Amino acid sequence: MTTTINKTPPLFQECTFEFPNGIVLAAKHWKTDGPSSQTRDTRRFLAFHGFLDNASTFDLLAPLMLHQLGPEQVEIVALDFAGHGKSTHRQTEDYSVWRYAEDALHVANQLGWDEHAVIGHSMGGAVASLYSGLFVSRVTLCILLDNFGPFTRPIEDQPDHLLEHIQQKKDLPNKQLPFHPTIESAVLARNKSGTYELNLPSSWILVPRGLRPIERTDADGTIVQGWTWSTDQLLTITSAQSLSEEYVQSFMTRIRCPLLAVLASKGIQTIRYMVDKRLPWLSQTKVTIRDVDGNHHVHVEDAPMVAGHVCGWILGQDDAPVARL
Repeated sequence: MTTTINKTPPLFQECTFEFPNGIVLAAKHWKTDGPSSQTRDTRRFLAFHGFLDNASTFDLLAPLMLHQLGPEQVEIVALDFAGHGKSTHRQTEDYSVWRYAEDALHVANQLGWDEHAVIGHSMGGAVASLYSGLFVSRVTLCILLDNFGPFTRPIEDQPDHLLEHIQQKKDLPNKQLPFHPTIESAVLARNKSGTYELNLPSSWILVPRGLRPIERTDADGTIVQGWTWSTDQLLTITSAQSLSEEYVQSFMTRIRCPLLAVLASKGIQTIRYMVDKRLPWLSQTKVTIRDVDGNHHVHVEDAPMVAGHVCGWILGQDDAPVARL
């Protein structure tokens, strides 16, 4: 792991984690002052962002969590998943959700975190739920932000799903990269489009980390400098594989740590049906559902409110035996 310090408040370190397969994950690492020997396993967090987002999704929430969970030492490591943000792209083209869980394990090992908590937004919540079901003895708390596990498709629909992927992948080389002359142009584009509504201040938080410089040659031969998305284009098409409910159930039934789900009133509405169906799968743990007013990215748009719910819940777990090293 290598680090560089960001000198603008709130203070965090830029980190990279290198894996034997050549993948290099970028991350943001927030940490309060204090001797590491005092850090509890419910105060160390791996943080997972949503689909096509990046680690900056925690820029407002993480510092608030450090403040509200202090004065003891708190650490949050927010990853850029492979193919996102500043992380490298996969050479294998395999962006299956379980690969992100495997990558997260490598990061935890490099950090020396045998036990820790996880927090994930949207797709990151799906990763957090699979991760918690895989590494049962390591995960102490699981926090899902507008998520309740991975989305699925019926098994009988999966051949059509794969056909969509094959066709879209065939057309991908002809797909022109978007060009933005300025970062502001890209921010405005994300604010006005995107799968989920995102207000302008939140767009300014998320977008810059997901950009890379690009050149365009105009008809008169002039070379124009600009910006495009750093995301691997393979992520913009239908994935090669989808998950079934039975697959997800086999993971979520293994979760043993306390679980909090913060669900946005104007977020992904299908999550409500997922909660009703999946709650019985979590009979071996304590589940808390918090309904909050806001959009899918409410943890960015109203970070103080979400931090209050998340940190209040975490502090309430401190009497549980699992919460202490």
